[in-house]
Amino acid sequence: MTETFDQHLIEALRKAVNAYAPGDQVAPCVLLWPDPERLWQSALPLLQARMPELYQLGAYAPELRSGPAFWLRYVEANVVEHTANQGRPIFYLPGISREQLRNIEDCPAALSALVELQYRGAVWLHQNGKEWTPHGYLVSKYGGLSLEVAKDHITLKALAGALPTLMTQSIAQLQGRRLNAEFFNALLAPDSIGQLLRWLSEPEPFKQSRTAAEWKAFCQQCKTEAGFDPIKDGALTAAKLLAARANHWQKVWLRFIEAPANYKGVVEWLKRAAPVAQDMFASAEVWPNLNELAERDLAQALEGLLDRTPNEAVRKLIELDAQHGARRDYPWHALGLSPLADALRPLAKLARLCQSAPGAPDLETYAAFYTDAGWRVDAAAIETMAACTTPEKSSAILRIVSNVYLPWLESTARHLQQLIYADGQLTRKRGKPIEPVAGRLVLFADGLRMDIAKQLLEQLRTHGLAATLDWEWSAIPSVTATAKPAASPISGAIQGDSASDEFTTRLISNQKKLDHSRFLACLKDHGWQCLSSDSTGDPSGSAWTEAGTLDKRGHHEGWKLAHSVRDEIRDLASRIGALIAAGWQEVIVVTDHGWLLLPGGLPKVELKAFFTETRWSRCAALKADAQTDTQAFKWFWNPLVMMASPPGAGSYKAGVEYSHGGISLQEMVTPVLHVRAGADSPTLARLREVKWNNAICKVVVANVGIEMRVDLRTQPGDATTSLLEHQQTREITAAGKATMYLENDSDIGRAAHIVLLDATACVIHALPTIIGE
Repeated sequence: MTETFDQHLIEALRKAVNAYAPGDQVAPCVLLWPDPERLWQSALPLLQARMPELYQLGAYAPELRSGPAFWLRYVEANVVEHTANQGRPIFYLPGISREQLRNIEDCPAALSALVELQYRGAVWLHQNGKEWTPHGYLVSKYGGLSLEVAKDHITLKALAGALPTLMTQSIAQLQGRRLNAEFFNALLAPDSIGQLLRWLSEPEPFKQSRTAAEWKAFCQQCKTEAGFDPIKDGALTAAKLLAARANHWQKVWLRFIEAPANYKGVVEWLKRAAPVAQDMFASAEVWPNLNELAERDLAQALEGLLDRTPNEAVRKLIELDAQHGARRDYPWHALGLSPLADALRPLAKLARLCQSAPGAPDLETYAAFYTDAGWRVDAAAIETMAACTTPEKSSAILRIVSNVYLPWLESTARHLQQLIYADGQLTRKRGKPIEPVAGRLVLFADGLRMDIAKQLLEQLRTHGLAATLDWEWSAIPSVTATAKPAASPISGAIQGDSASDEFTTRLISNQKKLDHSRFLACLKDHGWQCLSSDSTGDPSGSAWTEAGTLDKRGHHEGWKLAHSVRDEIRDLASRIGALIAAGWQEVIVVTDHGWLLLPGGLPKVELKAFFTETRWSRCAALKADAQTDTQAFKWFWNPLVMMASPPGAGSYKAGVEYSHGGISLQEMVTPVLHVRAGADSPTLARLREVKWNNAICKVVVANVGIEMRVDLRTQPGDATTSLLEHQQTREITAAGKATMYLENDSDIGRAAHIVLLDATACVIHALPTIIGE
């Protein structure tokens, strides 16, 4: 391993105490190390930890190997028990010069007990007879390190403060460069820009958390690099310089905007420093108060769209996005200070997508359109709702979603209803029931809509799994009681009965009503294992399992389901990955139905209760003798039973935001995922390159996916062991690059792991690293 400064020094001290000619000379009894200016004293704890024979002249503290002259004599005479039995003691003498030892007549009484040892022992001195200083040791070609070190006053002060840290540096890294105040200050504050931002974020706590030497080094660095004195100029001046972004402050600004969440206190200082009268060149990019004004302007503009027609709202939203879109690249967006500008991006995307609602000549073509492109409208609507925190703060956004999105839902649903009605008032399954095959597992995800499945598909591929997506028709009505049995491997063992059964089915074998326990029993009878949510089963057979809570959440949360979508995708991807890892060769993901989701509720449609046996929000079983002009379709399990479906995206109940059971692309065109292990997938995202520069780490990722991030952890699977500033993971750019900054510079040298995270915060790759190397 490369020798460090302290190792070289320890070797020199031990060599000096053992420097004698056997046969001609008596071995020195001790080595005296005089240091009149106490220049080495700050490094003594480090040296004593590695040299059990090293003692210090000072206050009586045996546990610290420190004591007065008489006690040190006892140590030399082996009267005091110590740990240096295998080596001669070395006495460090702070504040004592060689001349004081020599001047016996004027020697202080407190030192007199040691004077005699200079004759029986040895004194560690430069070959010129003077005491060794840290600077002298660094530059000396005779017994020192022969390095190039500046000797100006500022450098010597910086060297004194940085000495303990300098001791641990590799000599090879010190050679071939000029060591000056800037270098020594950087040892105490290696990330000077990050240190400056941390100080500006919390000036007083930052100062209190530093030693005197570290604070001095920081101030000196600020003067040298930024032309700024933290003590004399203060935080307000620093904020103005940061906003001006001139010279060195441009680098500080770039660091700030890379991770503004790490320096939240900077925002308040920028608000205080903002000029009272904004000129024409003032920008919301650097002044958070201007960003607040822009948010208020956007809020007013959005409120003004509530009474506009959908077409007018679409045009205006596109204009507003062009006006406010740039603010999403400002640091305030990352701090959550631009919520409306954030929600405007998917809202404007939704508006563009809703400008046309195409039809198709037949069912297959229309379902293919939705599977290929139409699902993006629903995804944009979900993304917009997910950007809304509470109805109070985002009521305008949510109402605009309804205004823009509902016409598209209505138009596409009505067209699909017309196509199904013309095709015999029913839907037919495209594929046969799934058969049990060794190594095949069917995973049922209740309410897995097409747009959610598209995102799940991407997550699975990101995890290195080979996954493909197809589609299947749901059953009429698209409710779990009817559609789940139809999507299961045992659909051939089931039949329907009457309209009064609330869309449930019966087993053909015994005519008993199909409840959950009978459903599982039937699966087992047909050769399927039935796995609980935490079981992986026997991959040599075939199995059925269930996962996901999308439908349950939708019924309870309404539009707020959008906030849970990412968690649901993450959980499903994790479950599928675990099953593949357990040895299953194929996982087929099926579902029963999709759903409609509209803030404020679907439009109310009237249907008299006396026409129906059973009535839900999006479907109703009609009585056999019902005479009504409402559109009706045939029940999947019994074509003699007719099912009413509200036209378009309507609901038989008022105020329902989440619903299914009707006929729409979202409810009826359901995804089918086929997943296999694919370790050799060329699209597998991986950490490709890692470079350390003290406390800064630059990472390059191959095959980067959407919203991937990186973290630095001591335990790769535990997010709480992150060593980054405020444990904030770092976003990866589209080019596959990211920069990470340590929370504490003292972590340099520790073993850790760099982890790659997907959009759901799952670890998909990890590399071991030594921090700083």
